[in-house]
Amino acid sequence: MRADVARQVAPRVARQVLRDTRARISATDLTLCSAGATLFGALALVPALLAAIALAALAIGRDDVRRYGRALAGTLPSAMGAGSAADQVVSAGLALSPSGVVLAVLLGTAYGDGLSRAFVRVTPPAPDIEPPDRPPVWYLRAATLPLLGLAPLMLTGLLVCAPGLARINDRSGVLGVALASYLSLTLVWLLTWLPLTWAFRVVGSQNQRPRWRSAFVGAVVCGAFVSGFLQGFLVFLSLPIDLARPFGGLTGVGVACALLLWLWVLHAVVLVGYAFTRSVDAALGGMAAAYRRPAGAPAA
Repeated sequence: MRADVARQVAPRVARQVLRDTRARISATDLTLCSAGATLFGALALVPALLAAIALAALAIGRDDVRRYGRALAGTLPSAMGAGSAADQVVSAGLALSPSGVVLAVLLGTAYGDGLSRAFVRVTPPAPDIEPPDRPPVWYLRAATLPLLGLAPLMLTGLLVCAPGLARINDRSGVLGVALASYLSLTLVWLLTWLPLTWAFRVVGSQNQRPRWRSAFVGAVVCGAFVSGFLQGFLVFLSLPIDLARPFGGLTGVGVACALLLWLWVLHAVVLVGYAFTRSVDAALGGMAAAYRRPAGAPAA
């Protein structure tokens, strides 16, 4: 009986969630919110990545990080020098001093403040609901620390899997490339579940936090799009495009603008995922209230 009811209710709830998500996104300026989050992300991304590399070296050893990093760089497209850039980032992370790690972590925690500002603005409340209360900055920085703590684990997972993906990519022709792409897509998707769940549940507003299960559902769905987006970024890196041409031959400016553009789109995807999470939470709350309501009682 419950299975029949679930099959009847699920399509209606799914349509409601999609409509609510669209309404939340339409009620705000997604491009502006994504641009604000991108600013904080650009400031925090490199320090957080360097700190993750340094901490990963403590977990599996400097030599293994360097070896796995070279294997990972070998799988990246070479048209725009992504492999050499990855080697330089790994070397810089391994050369980071303990005080440099502390400073990088402090800079990385600013990312939580930017995400919280974007989360609060991308889902404006209804007129009869109390406006969202953004947590204080110190709390947001502290809440970002677990995300930075997950970064070395995620990076270690990618580095350990890199040699196997490289062998599949090199030895099996077109099918090997397709299989390596699928495996890397799935791996990144799985690795995004925990950080996105934590960000959606903890980093948002204080008085309108989604439930943990809603945050997890939103993270699983959003993580699939984030993983696909990152695969698209790798395809972009493989294209023979002269990024310096629109900027008078200034390669650094072209690379920075391209990275900021992709980072902006990435944050737009995450913000839509947060709006979807809030819609899922509202739908689950409505279903729970309906189940708790006595039979024959009118809806509130």
